[in-house]
Amino acid sequence: MANATPSSNIIVHRAGNSKKPNPFTIVIVSNPALESTRGSGHFVIDPITANHAAFASCAAYIETSLFGGLPGQAPALLADPAIAPEVRVVSLFVTGLAAVDANCLVAEDNVSNLVMTRRTRFVPFLASYGLSGDVIYAVTGSTSHTRASAYFTSDDDAQPGNGFSLDGVAFCHRYEYIIPGTIALPVGSTSITAVHEFGHALSSYSNGMIVDLYVDDGPGVNSKRARPIPPSFANYDGTVMGSDPVRDGLGYPVGWQSYHCELLVKANPAIMDDYWLAPGGVPEACQHDRITEQFLKDRLLAKISRP
Repeated sequence: MANATPSSNIIVHRAGNSKKPNPFTIVIVSNPALESTRGSGHFVIDPITANHAAFASCAAYIETSLFGGLPGQAPALLADPAIAPEVRVVSLFVTGLAAVDANCLVAEDNVSNLVMTRRTRFVPFLASYGLSGDVIYAVTGSTSHTRASAYFTSDDDAQPGNGFSLDGVAFCHRYEYIIPGTIALPVGSTSITAVHEFGHALSSYSNGMIVDLYVDDGPGVNSKRARPIPPSFANYDGTVMGSDPVRDGLGYPVGWQSYHCELLVKANPAIMDDYWLAPGGVPEACQHDRITEQFLKDRLLAKISRP
């Protein structure tokens, strides 16, 4: 059932390239309904729908962190003057919708405290408000599940893009998607959490996944598996990038088989790693490792270059 008369509020935070019919767009939406728990088919009204002020504050936080405006934050990818003017940022606050499948963008995981997107619901839901986005944040007020998560983009591999090679294999930074990158973000998120999840969501199932570095994960663009660790991590589009042999600042736990690319700043963990362990308790100072930074930048440049 609905919790009030349905209403919506759309705010354009950044216009992006208004000359293009389809500029690269980030959408921030309040999640209307939660699936509690994932896979249960049981839907409840998301508490965020009753707290417009908290949603607005979270939307402002997301934009600020993505464009490098947090206190002490390292240079941010989206702040690049070749990228920033091209990026459109829109928020949508909705309230009063029924707690049904079609209105549910976020699920509470059944085995952890993660909130997780129901990624196939995003395109039709936003279309009903005349919106679409390449990366979409669904902000939730879940009181029991407080960790963010993201799913990679499903590229439209039938469409053009900018080709690149990774270790001699051809890939493509596609201009278009079938399913956008989606992020479930608790309303109380802080520091560079929104930036970390953006790294996942912008990457691609078919053309390169940016994975977490704080678990023994891989394979991904930014994580491989081998022991001993080789000196070279990858050949990205003709540039050989080195490995991080000691996971600078953190160290690889005993028994791990994964290893990472060299860091841009060795004093801090990578953004996709456990940034909460940054020296001095300043995770905002963290940056991406070398291959993640270049891969995400190239992917952004491809998407903002589409007609």
